[in-house]
This record gives sequence, structure tokens and C-alpha cells, in this order.
Amino acid sequence: MSFINHSSGDAVGSLYPGAAGRRGGALLLPLLVVLLVWAAILFSFRSQVALVLEAWDTLPSHAHGYVVLLVVAYLLWTKRTVLSGIGFKPSWKGFVLLVLAGMVAFLGETVAVAAVVQFSIVLMMIFGVWAVMGDGAFRAVRGPLAFLLFAVPFGHEVLPELMNWTADATVLALRYSGVPVFQEGRNFVIPSGRWSVIEACGGIRYLLTSVFIGAVFAYLTYTHTYKRVLFMVWSVIMPLIANWVRAYVIVMVAHLTENEWGMGLSHLALGWVIFGIAVFTGFAVGARWRDPLPELRQPRQVVWAPVASFLLMGGLASVVPFGWHYGAVEMENQPQRNAPALRMDALAALEQGSSAEERVRPSFPGARVSYERSFVHQGHQIDVFVGYYRNQRQGAELVSVNNAYEPTKDWSWAASDRSPARAGVPEMGVEGYLKNGRHAALHHVYWVNGMMTTSDSFSKLLELVSRLRGRGDDAAVIVITAYSRENLGDARKAGEAFADLHMAGVAADLERVATGESSGEAR
Repeated sequence: MSFINHSSGDAVGSLYPGAAGRRGGALLLPLLVVLLVWAAILFSFRSQVALVLEAWDTLPSHAHGYVVLLVVAYLLWTKRTVLSGIGFKPSWKGFVLLVLAGMVAFLGETVAVAAVVQFSIVLMMIFGVWAVMGDGAFRAVRGPLAFLLFAVPFGHEVLPELMNWTADATVLALRYSGVPVFQEGRNFVIPSGRWSVIEACGGIRYLLTSVFIGAVFAYLTYTHTYKRVLFMVWSVIMPLIANWVRAYVIVMVAHLTENEWGMGLSHLALGWVIFGIAVFTGFAVGARWRDPLPELRQPRQVVWAPVASFLLMGGLASVVPFGWHYGAVEMENQPQRNAPALRMDALAALEQGSSAEERVRPSFPGARVSYERSFVHQGHQIDVFVGYYRNQRQGAELVSVNNAYEPTKDWSWAASDRSPARAGVPEMGVEGYLKNGRHAALHHVYWVNGMMTTSDSFSKLLELVSRLRGRGDDAAVIVITAYSRENLGDARKAGEAFADLHMAGVAADLERVATGESSGEAR
């Protein structure tokens, strides 16, 4: 792709008095208008911006957020010569896309999906540049602007799967090395000790960091799309393999040194050394296929739009985010229904348990009302938790980072899986936990106005459809936890047997609560 460097002192001077002969002077007005539009977007959705900043400060996997801003600023600075020779003319195509991105943000706020809103904010910023500066300028800066998407905290949804892969890869490598291994989910035992793959071992930080720096490298090194795509694929595969190697080496070093090495600080240092070697090896190999820089064409006369057109577009683009945001606020401020009375009549006749043993206690602090009971079923302790949501809002919604199935972290998170759908029982997510030789199998599913799903994103879609149909946003999380001293499989079978008998009744009770047929006091 060749950039066109246009400059004409006469043309610029006729429309922008005092700017003749100065490239930077012609760029100043559109730049100021873009900054005005960005300020309007960020101010309108300031609560979401605050959540992003909080994630940068508190989540190690997203600590590179500030680096993203520096990289984008530098890349945009390198485009200043190109931009100074391009005739700016506001684009209605960019404005339409800005409006559509604002609509997506509105829908995201309506159902309190932070990630959707945050990505939409970035897209509004990108399309705001297009709307104000026009097609030619946007083509020049769309690459650097695209890196703003990496500023949005995302990716934690894949952490359980990454932990599973790390455990399986480590166990496989140990067995090929001749080390006997007994594995149960993410926990495994070798002759020298017991190991567990915890959240920090999943490799999410390596993965997100690698994808970002890989994208920057591919953008700066290649001009052919297929090369960029191939390097990005490598940037995803490499940190996964590096993390598996790291886990295997740490366990083997500890095993061979009778646990004198491979623990504590050396555990962390070795991980970053392996990751660093993998990254720089990838850069060294990738640089061998570097594409030549595009040639700059000779400047030609350009035509600039009148000043009034920039001011008009800037004003319209600044109003868009305010309109969509306050539209969502109005939706949230609609008359609210009272807190429901949550009775689980389907479970009322069951034998309640009185076990003094420790339990896994889910935490869903935003629920309007919750139900929590312990039962005895076929010799197993079964805990049932239902968190019911109504009039959802940010911080008090069914799907939230504030919600946790095991908030204390005292139980070792041993497995993540799915139980298949059966007659009267939907597919359910299964989390396995272990503490002091006691296994817990936690089955969970979302209920959204009569529909059930294990997917966070699909539950939000169901909630949006329900709201648009005028049925409200009633939703609930159903958690069934079974315990066993034998193994996780035994606990899982007990939980599934309980669900087979009572899940349909629980769903019917929730339907009666949503339609107002239930009576009694909330407990």
C-alpha cells in the first residue's frame, strides 16, 4: 500500500489563513475536533472507562493497558508527515459507523455487558476519526488506531480451558519422561509430591501479552496480509507451548532436586525466561521475511473541506455518545418491579442436611434474593444455591466479575467440564474442587425467563431479547454442589442424580416467580 503525501501551500492557505506553507498548521483544526469527539465519548461512558483503568491496575494479565496507549500514540506520531499531505474532508460513512457503534454500546449497557460497551467505546473513537478527518486520513491511521482494541480487558473466559490444557500437557510430558503420574483434573501426584495447576499457571498473561506484541511486530514488519495473519497465529500458539514447557520444566526440576529448586521465585523467573526466549526467537525468525517499506509518491495538490464542515461533524459526532448513553440510562430508570419471593417448592419436602463440614459457598452479591439449602441425597451432601436477579444494572447483574462459585480460593480448583443435557435437565457447567481430601462437584446453569444456558454471552443475549419483548430481565443462577470423600467422579454422579430428579421442579418454581404466581416472603 502506498501512501500519498500531498502538500500545497496555496490550497491550504486559502481555507486556513496563516497555515500556508506549514503542514502542521493545516492538521491542527481536524486534530482538535477529533480530541473533542474523543472527550465526549470518554466522558459519556466514564463509568466504563473507570472499569478499564481498574482492570489495568488490578489484573496482571491486563497490566499492558498503559503500554497500548503509548504504542498507539507513537504509531500515530509516525503518521504525521503522511497526514499533513492529505486533504481532510469529513466522512458520512464514518459518522454512520459511529452511530452504529454507539447503538451497540447502548445495547451493551442495557444488559450490563461491560466488554461489549468497552469495545464499542473504542470503535466509536476509531470511527470518530474517520467521520471528522475523512477517508484518506482514516486509511493512513486505521492500523495504529486498531491497536486501541487491545486496551479493552478481555480473554479471562478462556482461563479454565487454558488451565486444563496446561495440566494435561504437563502430565503427558511427565509420563513420556518416565515419571509415574496420577491425575485428577488439574491436580496430579508424582513420587516427589503433589502439584496443582492454579489460575496463575494457566498462561493467560503470556497469551495476551504475546498477542499484543505479536500484532505490533506484524504491523511494523509486514505489509502483506497473509504474513500478518500467519505471524498472529504463531503469536497465539507460541505462548501456549511456552507455558506448557515452563510447567513441565518446573515440575521436573523440582522432582530431580527433591523440591529444592523450581519453587517460589525461581518458579516465576523460569517462566518469564522461557517466554522471553520464545518471543525473541519468533521475532528473529519472523524478521527474515520482512517486507520492504512502501514507497511514498510525490505530493500533488489537495483540496480541504471548509472549516464549518469540520465543526458541524465534530458537533454531531460529540452528541452521538451522549444520546446513546443517556438512552441506556433511561432504560435503566424504568419503573422497577419489587424483589421477588423466592420459594423452591420442588425442594421443600427433601431431607435437609446438617453437616458441619466445610462447604463451597457461591457468592453472587448482586442478586435481589437468594436461596441456599443443604440436603442429604443417597448418602451424599447436596448443596443448592439459587441467586435470583431482577432490575439488573452494572455491578448487580447475573454475569459479572464480582460473582464467584468459590470466592474464598480455599478449595483447589481441580477441573472444569460440561455435563450433557438429559431428559428434563439442560447442559450444565461442572467445576471440580478439592480440599483436605474432600471432593466437590459444582454443577451450574443460568436461567433467563424460561431458557437455560451455561454461556455468559448467550445468557446476555437472552436477557436482551426478553427486555425487548417487554418481559423484563428476570434471571437466576442455579448451583448444585455434591460432595464425596472418594473422588471427583463420585461427587459428580451424585450431583447429576440430584439434578435428574429435581431440576425440572426448580425451573418450574423460577417460572412461577417470574410470572408473579409465587407468594410468601423472600428468604
